[in-house]
Amino acid sequence: MTALVVVSTVLHWLAARRIAGLWIIPDEVIYARRGLELWHHFRLPILNGQGAGYSVLYPALAGLPLAASSLSQGYAWLKIVQALVISLGAIPIYLYSRRLMPNRYARLAAALTLASPLTLYVGFVMTEVLYYPLAAFALLAMARAVTTARARDQVFTLLLIGAAIATRVQAVVLIAVFAAAVGLEALMARDRSRLRAFWPVWALLAAIAFTAATAPGAFGAYAGTFGGGYHVGSSLRFIYYHLAYIVLLVAVLPMAALGVLAAEAFRGRERDPAARALLAVSVSTVALVALQVGLFAGRYAPHLLGRDLAAVPPTVFVAFALWLARGAPRPYVLGSATILGVAAVTLAAPWDDLIANNALPDTMGLAPFLSHLGERPAVVIAFGVALSLLLFLFLPRRFALVMPAIVLFALIGSDFSADALIADKVRFDQAAMVGTPRNWIDRRVAAPVAYVYAGDTANVNIVWQQQFWNDRISSVLAIPPYAVPGLIKSRQSVPAPDGRLPLSQRYVVANDDLTFAGTPVARQDRGHDYPGLTLWRLSGAPRIATSRTGFKPNGDLFGHAQLVAWGCAGGQLQLTLIPKATNDVSVALDGTQVLRAHIAGLEYWNGAYSVPWTHRGPCVFTLTGGELLGSTRVEFVPA
Repeated sequence: MTALVVVSTVLHWLAARRIAGLWIIPDEVIYARRGLELWHHFRLPILNGQGAGYSVLYPALAGLPLAASSLSQGYAWLKIVQALVISLGAIPIYLYSRRLMPNRYARLAAALTLASPLTLYVGFVMTEVLYYPLAAFALLAMARAVTTARARDQVFTLLLIGAAIATRVQAVVLIAVFAAAVGLEALMARDRSRLRAFWPVWALLAAIAFTAATAPGAFGAYAGTFGGGYHVGSSLRFIYYHLAYIVLLVAVLPMAALGVLAAEAFRGRERDPAARALLAVSVSTVALVALQVGLFAGRYAPHLLGRDLAAVPPTVFVAFALWLARGAPRPYVLGSATILGVAAVTLAAPWDDLIANNALPDTMGLAPFLSHLGERPAVVIAFGVALSLLLFLFLPRRFALVMPAIVLFALIGSDFSADALIADKVRFDQAAMVGTPRNWIDRRVAAPVAYVYAGDTANVNIVWQQQFWNDRISSVLAIPPYAVPGLIKSRQSVPAPDGRLPLSQRYVVANDDLTFAGTPVARQDRGHDYPGLTLWRLSGAPRIATSRTGFKPNGDLFGHAQLVAWGCAGGQLQLTLIPKATNDVSVALDGTQVLRAHIAGLEYWNGAYSVPWTHRGPCVFTLTGGELLGSTRVEFVPA
């Protein structure tokens, strides 16, 4: 076990090192900032609307290495700490499992738990790193409490569930899992007499239900989930999708093994109370977590939310190891019914539609299908599931250990595939949103800086990224219709007719589609596909000078583009255009054409338009070309 934890820590750290920066935005920034706030200032907003629901325990874990050194060095240390934390989750798995089975099978359950794609979150500043092992510990303590019915075991379990809730509010479902497991175990044992012994569970469940009905705000960011508005069809659909994904998440065979053992237990044939409790907890976890996540996805995030299923795999892997330790029993009729049920649940899901890039940050187990399997992942999934289930039913017992080898191979293969794909995506996003060096603003100025946001090809995530790596960004101003939602300190404001902005800072940063009345002091390149970022030192009253939309970073425009100039009276628009796929070009001021030229066949064309001194308000220039028009200069020179 020591070797397993050490090897797991090293391998997960090596995988995490390939993650070049933040990717799951804004969650990573929020957790990191809360951790820094905790360790720098010893405060953590919980119930004031500035972060409620965004964890209490995880910021304490993540903030310590982040605050111990420079941000870049602390970020590197955090990955080592997280690799160790998630690897230590193998210990409660092993200690519990060896009560039910020989040590080698207990070690197998621990190894499978550490091979899950969910452990790849060690590369990110995300609560799953702590929630995954903590939820596993809580569920195994729950199984122990269901076995003994002792008050001290129940209290210990509830304390662990409380810690899980303090890590991730979603863990409130574990209270319902506890109650359901007690009921299922009583059904398996054909004995209702012990139900009274679990009065603390019933009382707590009633208190949570009452709180959800009368004061849902106590659940912070998740308060809205306790209200109405769930569409029945969408909810049922996503509950089913997540149940089907659980089968893939555990590599198929463990779910079939759980099905066989649970079916025998429900028939009253399981004589070991500890095994009954484990199976009751596992079945309850699969059902209720799939229900919870499916309801949430159907209403708020209509795609697979694999990371929200983090509580499920560990107990399923323990049940799989128990099934193997008992000689892999597969009564033919029951085994056939089980594999048909697993196949029906898994194969009917619309995998070709569910497996998409937008689901990858939440469901890293999809990576093999996105990386290698082309346009029809459903075909590959069908083949893999069918082959696995046939092996489950017909593989001779003397070769039963082939099955955990297949599961381990599938999980590790998924990990490697996901790590490679995600590392590439993170590197691309870091180049597009952050650049090198990441703290370029902090290196250049020691004064507060305002970020002015008016849209970006990399979307609003660029604001979160830049503010995380540069402490000097003290506020964000968004120009309508753009906004920066979430917990970031931001506001919207329309520039005054002369371009004035309600800013107190003497420095602003924005992408190169905006210019200001001042002097550029630093610039961050973001490659050919994204406009650069420029840091400006303002002169006089804070004022925006120009704004461009519709231009590519290389100056090309397709059809139409726009330049807005504030305080434009008496100034001049100066153009140098390259025809490319354009015959005629026209320029309109506030909707009225002021320039027109035939430029086909020219190497380039220079044009200019002087704005009358009588013009009032900002000038809105619209350039209209053909399919493709190049530019080397589109500049407004003020009077």
